Amino acid sequence: MLTGYQGQSSCDADLLQLFRNQDKHAFDVLYKKYWNPLLHFAKHYIDDPDTCEELVQDLFVHLHGKPAPIEIHYSLSAYLFRAMRNRISNHVRNAAVYKKHIRLAVHSRAKDHNNVEQFVSYSELKKEIAFSVNQMPEKCREVYLLHEQHHYTVKKIASILNRPVDTVEKQFRKAIALLRLHLKPIRAVR
Repeated sequence: MLTGYQGQSSCDADLLQLFRNQDKHAFDVLYKKYWNPLLHFAKHYIDDPDTCEELVQDLFVHLHGKPAPIEIHYSLSAYLFRAMRNRISNHVRNAAVYKKHIRLAVHSRAKDHNNVEQFVSYSELKKEIAFSVNQMPEKCREVYLLHEQHHYTVKKIASILNRPVDTVEKQFRKAIALLRLHLKPIRAVR
């Protein structure tokens, strides 16, 4: 008779004593008596029958390979179901951690992939800008490069090049317009 958590039947007490004395027949009886109830218990918490069987098998392997006698303070049944509950909890926790790591790895990989794509796009864009700048009229190119490379204001550029401010402004606007015109087909493709 399986008494669960309330008390220990005399059959379980005898079985436990034989098991503690490392009687091989006692283990076989224990295995046959508790395999299905423990499996049924595991199936209440885990939806995968194969995983449930693995957990029950793992419990019995642990019991069989235990060199010292097991310490049972209540009943054999309570001990086995508590041990099974602990294995189920560990499995659920480990599965959650595994899923978390998979999600993080997928997210990281997608992020790395996006970074590579962005780097390639950025490199291509830099090449196109350099090509476009080299195609500009010389005066527009000078104004644009002084502004982009040194972050000079239009007034400072006019002073450096000894040109009127409104002329430098027009040359800078023309440089920007030429860049936009050259880069427009590239942005349309992306």
